[in-house]
Amino acid sequence: MSWMPSRELGERWPGLLAVGGHPAVDMPAHVVEAAARAATRAPYAPTRGLPALREAISSEHGVDPERNVIVTLGGMQALYLAARAFGARSVAPAPSFFFPQLVEAAGGACKVARDWDEYAGLVGPETTLAIVSTPVNPTGYVFRGSDLDAIAAALDGSDALLLSDEAYAGLLWDGHLHRSPAEHPALRERTLMLRSFSKTYAMAAWRIGYAVGPEWAIEALARELQWQALAIDGVAQSAALAVLEGPRDWLDAAMAELDQMRPRAIQAANAAGLTAELPEAAAFVWAAVEGDEDDWSERLARDHGIPALPGRHFHAATPHLRIPFGGRPEAREALLRAFSEVRRPAEHR
Repeated sequence: MSWMPSRELGERWPGLLAVGGHPAVDMPAHVVEAAARAATRAPYAPTRGLPALREAISSEHGVDPERNVIVTLGGMQALYLAARAFGARSVAPAPSFFFPQLVEAAGGACKVARDWDEYAGLVGPETTLAIVSTPVNPTGYVFRGSDLDAIAAALDGSDALLLSDEAYAGLLWDGHLHRSPAEHPALRERTLMLRSFSKTYAMAAWRIGYAVGPEWAIEALARELQWQALAIDGVAQSAALAVLEGPRDWLDAAMAELDQMRPRAIQAANAAGLTAELPEAAAFVWAAVEGDEDDWSERLARDHGIPALPGRHFHAATPHLRIPFGGRPEAREALLRAFSEVRRPAEHR
């Protein structure tokens, strides 16, 4: 089985700049202290997660903490558990995250649609899992009400579970509002919503995510999780709880820094010969390129340390690159300098 595309790029080019699609900051004292307290007698969490953390999550989403919430090893495990339990015959939009590759790794099959009409055409009585994501990784697009209506129409008459990957729900710019399919009356009872502490709460290394959804779907994920890992690290869960319950000014500052970086990254990419617009969400430059996207990716990685992932991994219809612009200040500034040193393809020849 092949590596995840972003990991494979890092394996081939270990000197890539330490940028990512999320903020990277030092944890505030109250989070570190909560983790240290928990580590003195690490809690052995239930399979569904520490009760206090599930309670805090349920309060944010208005659901039952016992029946409708499960804590996972990052959002990625939540995706994998759902694919294992429900992904035998799946449908996903494009461009979007590595859903087809993930479903295949979990033993299922996934068809890809370029628009909602094609998506509706691929959904049938045999479909077991319909996947969507908002905000969209890699494009940064944020769903509108019309998108939710289109998804509801596509799934009308189908028994498929709707998997909504909302890992970047906390990284929205320019006043855009997050609209979860779980808010739509026709989708509410069938939506399994996935969130990640990695992005919104700058906790990528702590590996905490969660799923909120129908009791029968959460039960299926719990059955898969208990045989994979039994339970998620109680120390990391305690830190996540402290983040939810404590002050968030440190997060506001981190998000403000990313917002300020966003136009600088887009301007630098365009000056380097790429074509990109300001993303509505997340922390990626999604850039169209002329020529071979794999050649671009290799040259940017080899000569400049820029982690530019080819658009084919996201099932893009035309040549594109996804380049993260998050991370610590020194990494972000290094990315801007690297862009300034890129020569356009004609100059390169």
